[in-house]
Amino acid sequence: MSGIVPSTQTSQAERPFPLQMRWLSARNLLLLMVVLELGWLAVIWLTRATAATHKLLPLTISTIVIGAAVLLLPDRFFGWLPLENGRIVQNETRILLLLGLFIGVVLFIFAAQQRVWTFDEEGNLRAATAVANEGIGALFENYDRRPWLGKQHPPLVPILYGLGMNVLGTSQLAGRTMTVLFALGTGWLTYLIGRRLFDRRTALLGTLLLFSFPLVFRLGAAAMVETPLTFFFTLTVLLTLRLAEKPTIGRLLLVGLAIGAGLLSKYTMVFVLPLAFGIMVVQQSFGQAVRYFGVMGLIGVLFLAGWLLFANQLDVLQRQLATVWEYAGLVLTNEYGRNVLFETMTNRLPSGLGVYNLPLFALGGIVVLNRRQKADWILLIWMFSVWLPLSLTLPDHRYFLPSFPALALIAALGLQHIPKGRLSLQTTRGVLLSLLLAASTLYLYVDWVRAAELFIE
Repeated sequence: MSGIVPSTQTSQAERPFPLQMRWLSARNLLLLMVVLELGWLAVIWLTRATAATHKLLPLTISTIVIGAAVLLLPDRFFGWLPLENGRIVQNETRILLLLGLFIGVVLFIFAAQQRVWTFDEEGNLRAATAVANEGIGALFENYDRRPWLGKQHPPLVPILYGLGMNVLGTSQLAGRTMTVLFALGTGWLTYLIGRRLFDRRTALLGTLLLFSFPLVFRLGAAAMVETPLTFFFTLTVLLTLRLAEKPTIGRLLLVGLAIGAGLLSKYTMVFVLPLAFGIMVVQQSFGQAVRYFGVMGLIGVLFLAGWLLFANQLDVLQRQLATVWEYAGLVLTNEYGRNVLFETMTNRLPSGLGVYNLPLFALGGIVVLNRRQKADWILLIWMFSVWLPLSLTLPDHRYFLPSFPALALIAALGLQHIPKGRLSLQTTRGVLLSLLLAASTLYLYVDWVRAAELFIE
């Protein structure tokens, strides 16, 4: 099915897992995840970072109860989740449909309850409502007077949301329903990528772990551009993998169209270009990568160039270029930008990914760095292409979302490479613990108001 040899078929070529510590077992790993979550709640209480301090005690109790249940319940309570490749092959469509339905319902419920994201979500909903009520042309009649759009964003996302709201209605929940569809699509693409790079088991674990990241749920239930951008970013990765397996003109055009759609959603889609090039180098050769990258990049850039010419006619091009240039130098030239970077790396990103998942990231990172197969290099390039430029420009935690599918697959690898306790039931305990801790965390985030910053003044 894939030009990349699955890791399960190359076990003889793999290097042994480098950590052989007695304490590194499945039970101790799960216990560490619970302790990290409790520590995170304690830090929030000590710093008074949330206005809803009354939620911290119930969350602490629920975290202890969840941890005790996952750690202590007998194995018979964990055999229902099909994580063996054979069971997944037999029931793949049914499993994906049931998981998609369940996650979609939970996302929809969260979308109905989550507070409004000021400025970004409000601006997108206003623009999308104008498209739904008055047509696409109305969006461009006063584009420069829409502060959220005219200053810094291309128009595709409000257009898509407006077209969807023609069917669903012009409410906030209707707009958020569009985001839920993009979030579910990203989960499906993550599964397809994981299946190509590794196997069905890793793909399913990665998809489940993706929805254990609190920020995925928060942005997946808000009418903003980050989730549609992540969908197009992940779609580009999948299409580039298919192109590398069997180069054709049709597949090349599809990659270019996906890049173009992403660039018309948000300019940070440009970070997918080095990733697409890296995938072609890993799978083909440098020369092949140069040839194909030139064509697919040109297709995407043509879409962007068309918009920029139109933006110039709308008298917003200079304003948007000035904003992009200001953001590009935020970290390197501005003390505030460096404070944002420190806050993001030490606080917001760990919280957005779930501090309980940090041990899985660490184990998975050790696996890919130690093994260094083609699939591992692709995950590393995926991470590097997003994290490096953002760390040097505008390190808002939301903007790292396109790298989250890669992180989910890395965490899935980590969960499967515990030196002691690699049984399927132990893996099931780990993924359920992540999902349950994420659910409890969302209780705090549903009406989250940050009452105090740690490092940003």
